[in-house]
Amino acid sequence: MHKSRRAFPLLLRILLAVLLLVAVFFLTLRLLPSRTLSDFTARQYSSRFYDRDGKLLYIMPLEDGLRREYYPLDQMGTNLVQAFIDAEDKNFRRHFGVNLFSLVRAAVQNGKEGRVVSGASTITMQLARIIWPRKGRVNLLVKTKEALLAVYLETKLSKDEILELYLNSVPFGQQIEGVGSAARSFFSCEPASLSPEQCLRLAEIPRRPADSQLEKSFVYPSLCMHFVNHVIASYKEAKQHIPPTLELAIDSSLTSHAEFLIQKKLEEYKEARIHNGAAIVLDNRTGEVLVWAGNASFDDDAHSGQIDGVSVRNQPGSSMKPFLYALAMEEGFSPSSVLPDIQQDFGSSGVYVPLNFNNRYNGPVRFRTALASSLNIPAVYLLHELGLKNYMERLYLLGFDSLRGSEEGTGLSLALGSSEVTLEEMARAFSVFTNDGLLMDVSYTKAGGSSRDGWRRAYKSDTARVMCDILTDEGARSLGFGHASVFDTPYPSIFKTGTSNQFQNIIALGSTTSYTVAVWMGNFEGETVIGETGSSIPARVVRSLLDELTQTGGAANFKQPASYRKVRLCALSGLLPTASCPSVIEEYVGKGSEIATCSWHYIENGRVKVHYPSEYQHWADSRNFLGNSAQGTGDSQGPLTITYPRNGALFIYDASLPASVQYLSVTAVGGKEKSASLTLDGQPVGNASQVFSWNIPLSRGFHVLTVTCGTERAVSEFEVK
Repeated sequence: MHKSRRAFPLLLRILLAVLLLVAVFFLTLRLLPSRTLSDFTARQYSSRFYDRDGKLLYIMPLEDGLRREYYPLDQMGTNLVQAFIDAEDKNFRRHFGVNLFSLVRAAVQNGKEGRVVSGASTITMQLARIIWPRKGRVNLLVKTKEALLAVYLETKLSKDEILELYLNSVPFGQQIEGVGSAARSFFSCEPASLSPEQCLRLAEIPRRPADSQLEKSFVYPSLCMHFVNHVIASYKEAKQHIPPTLELAIDSSLTSHAEFLIQKKLEEYKEARIHNGAAIVLDNRTGEVLVWAGNASFDDDAHSGQIDGVSVRNQPGSSMKPFLYALAMEEGFSPSSVLPDIQQDFGSSGVYVPLNFNNRYNGPVRFRTALASSLNIPAVYLLHELGLKNYMERLYLLGFDSLRGSEEGTGLSLALGSSEVTLEEMARAFSVFTNDGLLMDVSYTKAGGSSRDGWRRAYKSDTARVMCDILTDEGARSLGFGHASVFDTPYPSIFKTGTSNQFQNIIALGSTTSYTVAVWMGNFEGETVIGETGSSIPARVVRSLLDELTQTGGAANFKQPASYRKVRLCALSGLLPTASCPSVIEEYVGKGSEIATCSWHYIENGRVKVHYPSEYQHWADSRNFLGNSAQGTGDSQGPLTITYPRNGALFIYDASLPASVQYLSVTAVGGKEKSASLTLDGQPVGNASQVFSWNIPLSRGFHVLTVTCGTERAVSEFEVK
């Protein structure tokens, strides 16, 4: 009895020591880090991309072509989970990584047969083998290592975590891993939608994948691929893993409709070498991308269909002008300011714009008309006055990151959209006007709200509101475009168009308070478009998309500017009218601003006449519409002098206009004779009498002009870039 009492404390101490050793062992395993396990749990899965309505767009394969989708355990379905537990490890919930009973049974059976006829691997041991693949032949040492790794996993992860990781990693052969990709590949459904019979059949495959009679039956979707590829690229650029499931903002049905509209126009104008088109639609309230059509067809290999026209950089032409005019308003100009649309250069900057789309110089034009009719020379004038650096900084604020690093090679031709930007940048920047001056944060994923927190201010609210008023003004637009019905919408909307590079790039922008649409057309081959195609082609696609969107989303009225008032002004001078002013308009002027009375118009012999300011005298005298030399009274008192172009002038060839309408007006004064002749690079151009003026075609390169009047000669050299 006494010995028994002494033995009990000894056994107790031994038991406690064993328990302590076991506890220390498991605690050590739990605290022991594993880079391999960490890397495995953080590895990339095949991401699923859905549109905003839950439609599956694409399942991204891994780099080696493997399909391995990730599903949380509670989204796999209880039938499927139980089928794998029954097939692989019925005691999964009751062991700690190793089933000792199964190990003994397997050892006995394999010993009797002299070969492996029964395995003893638990689900945890199978997962360990996936994480730490076997090397060499299977022997007792290898199995012991797998058992220890299984115990290690049980200390690091919960049972559900082990089961979830295993089911998302188990191989099925045929470049398929995980029950999610297996269910989709073999049965064309999500794992939770499998029938009990399908679950059982799927659970049998991992044992002998090569012997499976199941074949892939699912055709993987590839919708909205330009956008999906762009999203993938953005994640890679940020060096971030793409989530297993991504709900994108895009509306796949509307994107398909946009592709259809573009394709119709491409078919209509295919003889003009317009082979490509792209469209983007932004929700102004949330910043979401609703449409991203990089081309009419992603599969059009003949015309580089896989190139993404939304993210490719192109010259936007005149569609950039609203950003310049909005800056001008914030630097002191107003809708009533008069701008010069006359032949001119700008000193050392030397940018010359030969003609506008209406093929003439219009003299003094009001700010509103110059923008709405997209006149070229007033835009260059504004940029010269505002300064290139000032404008570039505003463009950076508007999100034109494509322009960064191009400052040295940029000149005043930036006013005409000569620098390359993306269609996405154009759409986002154009939305500031209908968004009351705020620049949206573009969202590729479904935002789930309309918060504008963090959206930065690009222009004052009143600047944006006045710009909306100008860009909806049909009368102001008529000088450059006539009365185009495509812009006449039954809802409040603004439009701007642009072309460049001999119509290789044709762009149209449209916006309401709810949506902004941008469409580009042209070709990726760099070929010159044939014929007099214009920006009305993409404008019709923009109009169709806005019509579609407003049926469901509506379009509110634009707000009126708070710091401006409408005043009656002389339509020509932009000043307060007198009884002599033949035409009067209403225009916005700043509240409290003083406006002078018009001194341009006067009455002489009962007729209204105009006294133009000095800078418009040459234009007024010559009325230099495209044609023969002007007539008038010359100045024969001084020496023969070429007054235009000045010696050393630098001009920029306007690639957005056909060569047939690009002319330079050469003028000279003085001389002792009544007639003079002109040669260009030694070739005779023609004679002029009284007023010495000639129109010569513009071409790139260095050129020499020589005017001869009797025995006198005058020479002027200029360059066209």
